[in-house]
Amino acid sequence: MLQTKSFDQMVEKYQEMMFFTAVKILHDRQLAEDAVQEAWIKVFRFQIKLEKIDQLGAWLRTIISRTAIDLLRKEKRSRSVLLDEETTLENTTLCATEHIEKSLDIQCTMEEISECLCKASKKIQAVFHMKFIKGFQDAEIAEVLGITQSAVKTRLFRARQLIKKQGIYEMQPGA
Repeated sequence: MLQTKSFDQMVEKYQEMMFFTAVKILHDRQLAEDAVQEAWIKVFRFQIKLEKIDQLGAWLRTIISRTAIDLLRKEKRSRSVLLDEETTLENTTLCATEHIEKSLDIQCTMEEISECLCKASKKIQAVFHMKFIKGFQDAEIAEVLGITQSAVKTRLFRARQLIKKQGIYEMQPGA
């Protein structure tokens, strides 16, 4: 378990980054402060496994982003519509908010994956980029790179293993 001093140092080092990330998502300083506080509580509860996290800053950015998105969803649910005329506007706002939330979640995840794969070989990076960023099929990737489909699948498997090893999908302490 982290000692109080090292946890305090971590808070001091990353507090500002987490706050600005939350403000960027929530567009409200008070809600951002709430989100940061909730995120630190999550981190504190998860601290036993923090030693296993290689890129603490990226992990914390993901925690605060997802916490802010959760807070945004909670705020959205708590709104009440007073007039029938506002219903259409409210529904439009909710749809736009959901779209933004999904986009931010995808963007954060892709940033984490990119950071993780920068350690991988250029061959693995190329195959992963063509498959998941460009949307190529395995056969197309094999043809463009001049390799077999089996090699494509192997490189994709290795990329997934790197991502799992970094704990991108297993790191959520209730986030």
